[in-house]
Amino acid sequence: MNKPLDGYVKRLTGMGAGESSLEVYEHWASGYEATMLDDYGYVAPRIAVDVFEALHGDRETPILDLGCGTGLVGVELASRGYRHVDGLDISRNMLAEAEAKAVYRDLLEGDMTGPLDLGSRQYAAAIGVGCFGNGHVGPSHLEEMIRTVDPGGVLVFYMNGIPFEDDDYPAHFKALDARGAWSVEILEQSNYMEALERPGWVMGARRTGG
Repeated sequence: MNKPLDGYVKRLTGMGAGESSLEVYEHWASGYEATMLDDYGYVAPRIAVDVFEALHGDRETPILDLGCGTGLVGVELASRGYRHVDGLDISRNMLAEAEAKAVYRDLLEGDMTGPLDLGSRQYAAAIGVGCFGNGHVGPSHLEEMIRTVDPGGVLVFYMNGIPFEDDDYPAHFKALDARGAWSVEILEQSNYMEALERPGWVMGARRTGG
């Protein structure tokens, strides 16, 4: 596992605070899966959905895929029988790739770094894979993401180990727990690229606030 980072992956990893990843994803959309799956052996969607399935076994309730990208998480959920999944992403080109997979009930364009307007939509659970870090969403946006699910609903996130440590996500998780926003039930480390050492963390929580 010694493949070097290059191309868009290297660019995203090196982003600084205040930069936006939108332009990268708009240009990368059509080649994203070839790079991530074929070149790097990206398995974060499978790891995250393993945890999601353990916490939320109901296949008939509505689910929101936060930062759905090209739909890899949606495909993984569909393969396990989840039938009512909506996807949300900031990139129109990534959403177009997701739409072609025909695994989503609805696809929404939205920016998770601001308030999310979901209209009358209600979700029993949400999952977000690869949407945290510089150029993406940060710990200050967790509370808004929690609000996307009903009280008692499940949230599962998978994140790169670099922002996890640099931005001290465990401290933010505990603060939200102390405020009664959610209860973290699972927090595990794993490697999410088979072609190199790429540590990440998967967490699963349940919304406890009203």
